[in-house]
Amino acid sequence: MSIGFDLHFPGGPHPNYSLYHVWKCYHTLDEEGPIGRRALTKVLGIGEGSTRTMLKWMTKEECIESTPRGVLLLPRGREKLASVGLRIINLNFIELPIGRFNSAVLVKQMASKVRRGMEQHDESVRAGGSSAITLVARNGRIVFPGDERYPGQELVGPIRTMFGVEEGDVIIIGGASSYDLAEKGAVSAALALIQSEGSAWNESTRMLSRDYEDEDVKTIALAIHELVGRLPVTMRTKNHYGVRCEDGKIIESNFTGPVLEETLKRGKIVRRIAKGGKYRGVPVLAVPFVRNKETIAVVGVFDTTRGSYYEWLGKVKK
Repeated sequence: MSIGFDLHFPGGPHPNYSLYHVWKCYHTLDEEGPIGRRALTKVLGIGEGSTRTMLKWMTKEECIESTPRGVLLLPRGREKLASVGLRIINLNFIELPIGRFNSAVLVKQMASKVRRGMEQHDESVRAGGSSAITLVARNGRIVFPGDERYPGQELVGPIRTMFGVEEGDVIIIGGASSYDLAEKGAVSAALALIQSEGSAWNESTRMLSRDYEDEDVKTIALAIHELVGRLPVTMRTKNHYGVRCEDGKIIESNFTGPVLEETLKRGKIVRRIAKGGKYRGVPVLAVPFVRNKETIAVVGVFDTTRGSYYEWLGKVKK
């Protein structure tokens, strides 16, 4: 499952808002719209300039409309929000001592992507929460991913029937010093989990190996190079340096770079502005190839159009 908010992050300078704020904007317009821009800015907790930028992209995607009563979410916007597969649920009837204020999020069909729940905890804390726990629906029960003996079903069992929890669903509960921070933490963790599904190629065949050398990845790198309109492309595997492509040919072997190294380490899509070398100041997007939760290779594209290419990609996704 991928998140359809890519147009907000086209690969140039990073905006002063996060994926959470994009989701929150859609969610607020769905729940409370039409709503004025100033009121929306206050709800989002970001600057007016950031709100304008966000609404500009949403207008471009035909997801919203400005009316005399405020910003209105259109059917296309509601479809985009629903496609994320995330919704807030009320678990106030359950005593789970996570934080002074708690917020819970139901994520559909993502249990297979949860390891022990620490990744969701860390994402929540990075977003401003104080803590978070993750529950998964497995084998007819709602359990902790690291120990399926807990919690007791008498405590969490009602969640399944009250909120339509199905096998394979995930519940993330964030805690914080305020409800807004608890929600931000839980939703940010959920969005990171959802995004991980579409952030890498999970291929079970042996078309690519972590031990391939630069000669072995040339064909794949050149194919991607042509696919992206001959933008500069770099590629390497986990255990060997790779290649750099320009103008339809391999111009450097035994190649690696800082963004490739970061992507290899994190196992997630990385968007950066190149800090040095020939492409200093140019947006670069790097994507990992993942097999059985192991990053075996990475490929990077330098957007010498400085954002235009990724803006075009966003249009194509409509």
